[in-house]
Order: sequence, then C-alpha cells, then structure tokens
Amino acid sequence: MLRRKTSGSVLLGAICLVVFAATGYGQVDEARRGAYPRPLMEAFQEVIQDPVKSTVQVYCDGYRAALGAIVRSDGHIATKSSELNGKVEVQLWNEDRKREARVVAQDGPTDLAILKIDAANLTIAPWESGEAPPVGSWLVTTALSKFPLAIGVVSVAARRLPPNGALGIQLSMDEDIARITDVKEGLAAALAGLRNGDIIRKINSEEIKSGEQLRKSLRWHYPGEKVKLLVERSGKLQTFEATLGSLTDISPRDERSEFQNSLGSAGDGLSERRTGFPMAIQHDTLLKPKECGGPVVNLNGKVVGLNIARAGRVESYALPAATVRETVDRLLRTELTSAAGNER
Repeated sequence: MLRRKTSGSVLLGAICLVVFAATGYGQVDEARRGAYPRPLMEAFQEVIQDPVKSTVQVYCDGYRAALGAIVRSDGHIATKSSELNGKVEVQLWNEDRKREARVVAQDGPTDLAILKIDAANLTIAPWESGEAPPVGSWLVTTALSKFPLAIGVVSVAARRLPPNGALGIQLSMDEDIARITDVKEGLAAALAGLRNGDIIRKINSEEIKSGEQLRKSLRWHYPGEKVKLLVERSGKLQTFEATLGSLTDISPRDERSEFQNSLGSAGDGLSERRTGFPMAIQHDTLLKPKECGGPVVNLNGKVVGLNIARAGRVESYALPAATVRETVDRLLRTELTSAAGNER
C-alpha cells in the first residue's frame, strides 16, 4: 500500500508509474479494470479512501453526465456546469439510490455549478491548502469505487487559459490597421453585418490599432459574448454588435489532429467547454467528458482540484483547489443570501 508522506511512497509511486506507462492504458473503468495489475490498483486504495467519500456521480435524465464533489455537509455539491441538462440526480459513494438535485448556482468563467440535495452530515472534500501541484506530480481521479477511476501526472503548471472568442474574419497584413479582407459566411462578423474592407477601430471601449492587437483582444473574450464594434466603412464610423463565436468554429479541422485527439476516448471525444478557465492544471490523465467535475487527488489523499475538461488526447484540465474554493464560497454566499431574502 502507498504510505502517505513517506519517502517510500515516492519510490513505490515511481515504480507504479513505470508499470502504468508500460501497460499502455490510461483509463480505469469497469470495462477495462481487469487490464491493470492488481498490485497497481491496490497501491492507490489508501490514497483515495477519504476523497472517495466526498465524490458523487451526477446523472441527467438517468444518464451519467459528470462527477462532483461535496463542498458542504448539508448537501451542496460542486460539478461541471456545461454537462448539466434535464433532470439532475446525484448518487453518493455509499448508496445505490439516486437523490434528486437542484441547480442552485452556476459560474461561467470556471464552468462550475452548485447542486443541492436533501442531505445532512455528508463528508466534505479534503482540500489541499497549499500551492497547486508542480509538473511531474501524480494525480489520481476518484469515482464511486475503492479503486481509482484514472491516474496521471501534471504536465503543465497551473495557468490561465484564454476563452478564444472569434469573429470569423481574415485581416490584412498591415501592422497599423485591422482591415477585414474576408468575412466567413454564417459566423459572428457576417451575422453582425461586417464586410470586406471594413476597419475595426474599437472593441467595446478598447481602441484597436493593429490586426495583432485585435487578435489578442479577441482571445480574452468568451464565445457567446456580445461585443460592440466601432467600424470604419468608406470613411465613416458605424457601430455594430456581434455575438462572438469560438476559434473551433472557424479553424479548419486537421484530420490527423482529430484522429489523435480521439484516441483513447472510447468514442466520447472532447469536452464541449474546454477553454477560458481563469486557472487550470494540465495533466495527462485520460478522461471522458462525462468523467469531469469530480475530485483529483495527490498522493497525500488531498483534493488538489476538480477535473473540468478533456481537451486533447493526453490533455485534461483541472481547476486548482484554491480556484474551486474561492468560486464555491462566492456562489454559496450569493445562493444563501438569495434564499434568505426569499424567506422574508
């Protein structure tokens, strides 16, 4: 068994990682659990025995939609917001039945939602209080099982991920002007009424002085966000409003890249929402989109974050514990204040 906070755990961890890599498997689910050496699976039981008690399975219209983490003992649960659709139910780690759940709060930037079930004295996720795990750290994803759902390592340190809003245009090569040379049919700019030859002078209140500045500015606006554009057309200034799309709407699909990204995904592909997080840890754990939303744990058995997106063949993102706790506290304050006001 792994022993917490000992040099032996590091050594055994390194040995297990070699075994893990050699097997060529990245997903620990019921269909493939037998492919893993039993000692490997048993080695992680102690690590996850506490976090598992705070892990929940989230269902939408009877189907598994996401995992989640208990954030308050009175039945408040954090999960991935964009996976929620239809009737929401939750299954606790030590129950077979499903409990009806309400969505009481949602946060766009983090893609977190807070669910509420009728329960008391639940086990809260054992959060890690230190810094986000560094590159090379082991991460273990929990599910409703004494064994890990999946295992991986941190590949890129915590960083901000741009949302990558897009207009669907091509720009001239002029360095001191943002002149449109092509408007993609059916995308944001075309729907807003922009034309070839238009010069974008402002986005909202930001003055645009070059095509490069426009590109950088759009990166930090969210798909679906409405922006006001001050446009010069035939020497006159006009104002347009555009609802931004995503870079994935306008970038041509590279078949090889798509094939690589689909490997190991068991046909589930990538998370629909996988960009625009205020802070995210990148790790190489292979997760299905419906397996996001739940705890990811270090070798001390502490929850270092919540998995939030499957973004590539060996790219999964997790919101760091500090980001999750800050967001959850803010959402709960808003929800509880609103509830108190409704009772008056």
